[in-house]
Amino acid sequence: MKKFYFLSIIIILAGCTTIIPAITKKKSFNIIDKPVAKEANEYFWNNYHQGNYDSIDNIIAKLNIALLDDPQNLRTTAHLGFVHIWALAERQRLQNANPSITEHIFLSQKYFDEAYHMNPHDPRILGFLADLTLAEGNQLVNKRKETQGYFLGLKSIRQWQQFNRFSIGYIMSNLDTSDKNFQKGLEWQYETIDDCSCEKNTRKTDYKKAIDNIRKSTDPKIHRACWNTWIAPHNWEGFCLNWGDMLVKNGDVNEAIRIYSLAKESDNYQEWPYKNELELRIKNAQNNVSAFNKPIDEQNIKDQQVIMFNSKMACMGCHQMSKNEFQKMGYQELGKEYYFIK
Repeated sequence: MKKFYFLSIIIILAGCTTIIPAITKKKSFNIIDKPVAKEANEYFWNNYHQGNYDSIDNIIAKLNIALLDDPQNLRTTAHLGFVHIWALAERQRLQNANPSITEHIFLSQKYFDEAYHMNPHDPRILGFLADLTLAEGNQLVNKRKETQGYFLGLKSIRQWQQFNRFSIGYIMSNLDTSDKNFQKGLEWQYETIDDCSCEKNTRKTDYKKAIDNIRKSTDPKIHRACWNTWIAPHNWEGFCLNWGDMLVKNGDVNEAIRIYSLAKESDNYQEWPYKNELELRIKNAQNNVSAFNKPIDEQNIKDQQVIMFNSKMACMGCHQMSKNEFQKMGYQELGKEYYFIK
């Protein structure tokens, strides 16, 4: 009798594991901001576009208040993911090293994971989730987590290759050049140009035609991923900066200088806040081969010459506006089509 009772309990519990997911509704979401969320998300964009790293604590506080007010707001959730990774990525801006800075990896991963489960149709969010899952696995020396992140990355590339080959390849720039995934990430930068220009001729001798194709494209996925927009007003320049940095790190100095120089093809290169940094990279490319391959000294990263991924330009290289640009463009409300909602 006792044996029968025990087996019955097991069967009931086993049944619950299949019944509960079936009757539990998927978390719904919205992108219509209530007043608190509207203020918080506008505050995020205004400070993000101006590169106000010192405002990050205030941004996080405002977004958290907004999320408490409306836990189903997709924009607020995703922006928390962005601001936490901004805090970590541009830690070179800190006057004093902060050992707890790595906690932002786990918080960013948490919010991107939540945002992706709210709206699994957005390949950008999937790409960022893959990036942060890879970073979390690396931080914890958890190979299973790293593998999970890698395959999420491949899935995101299949969904939007122009955007996510760069995004996943960017995080791989932090690996040692002997790592096969660094080399894959570098190759993905070349393939991104092919995907963006609708050409299949990797390792071009002349990029002018490809750039012209990208500039003239009316395909929203190509324009958003490959050229400059309100979201990323210097997307092209930042792409070339990272690509060149990866080539320098790999020892391909002449090719790196050629790629760095492509940033100048941007329509608004002269407004780019980091054009002087790029000019210095062209000038010092040979010396930077050894600098970019040195292990990161977290205690002195502020004064270390590092690749874009670990620098004060890690996010702002693409997203920061000049003062003139911000005065002209300011804040813009994004339409529903931006969020890949089905």
